Amino acid sequence: MSAAIEIRGLAKSYGTNKALAGVDLSVPSGGVFGVVGPNGAGKTTLFSVISGFLRQDAGSVSILGASVEPGLPPPPGTIGVLPQDASFIRELSLGWQMEHFCRLQGLSVAQAKAEVERTLALVGLPEVARKRAKALSHGMLKRVGIAQALLGNPAVVILDEPTAGLDPHAARGIHGLIRSIGPDQTVVVSSHNLAEIESLCEEIAILDRGTLVRQDHVGRVVGSAAVLMIRLSNAPTPEQIDQLCTLPAITSAKWLPTLGRLQLDFDAELTSPGYAASDVARKLTDLDLPFVELQVGKSLEDRFVEETGLGSPS
Repeated sequence: MSAAIEIRGLAKSYGTNKALAGVDLSVPSGGVFGVVGPNGAGKTTLFSVISGFLRQDAGSVSILGASVEPGLPPPPGTIGVLPQDASFIRELSLGWQMEHFCRLQGLSVAQAKAEVERTLALVGLPEVARKRAKALSHGMLKRVGIAQALLGNPAVVILDEPTAGLDPHAARGIHGLIRSIGPDQTVVVSSHNLAEIESLCEEIAILDRGTLVRQDHVGRVVGSAAVLMIRLSNAPTPEQIDQLCTLPAITSAKWLPTLGRLQLDFDAELTSPGYAASDVARKLTDLDLPFVELQVGKSLEDRFVEETGLGSPS
């Protein structure tokens, strides 16, 4: 599949601080792509350079096969952006502000009005065009911000922390919106909520200290650890844990009380993850240990900590 964004040797420093240190990254076309990293990893700087908000010190960016001039925005209709700290002017109507953004893209007055109607309908807020920004809740403003990023129907949409500060109900609505646009456009999302990234994205890039640590499919990142994580209804007894260790491929087992999960390590050379999971599921049934969830590999949060060598993903 051709790349929507191609980055080679991207570098950007602020004085002696290297925000980006020669990043190579290829974002495939279509679907939802995640960018994760601890604070200061370079995520926002990366997005700012791609969008033309910042001029890089070295390296190149191309979008849909066309080179982007350093420090200049890509052609209109190419990319839409929701910055992490995006805001609207509180005293002005949202419709007027969004129409202004459309006019900056070269749309006529009539085209701008139609485009604002289209994008606000996409995010489920067609009625807010006449409202002032100060009248909307934080969650509604996030949705309007995404509508702003969709103006002009760009091929690439960058969403920096689109659910930051939202309650679970509002965040779930944003997730559904992102999934709905992902098949037709390339959506690039960053978030410190790694469970969110794991559920939304097919592929991710992990940044740390301005460098690309890993780019891979989410399934390979979380499944590369030879471990099964099992959420049980009740804590197992030591005898039940010993019984699980009698399975041929299981090398160790331990109960993690703070997580409410049983961790089983297995020998990947003796069996595949799928067969190991099947054997364990049958054994749990024999031991009368009902399980709520069985996950092959570790969570993205666990793998993130291992990949970056940190104690916390934020």
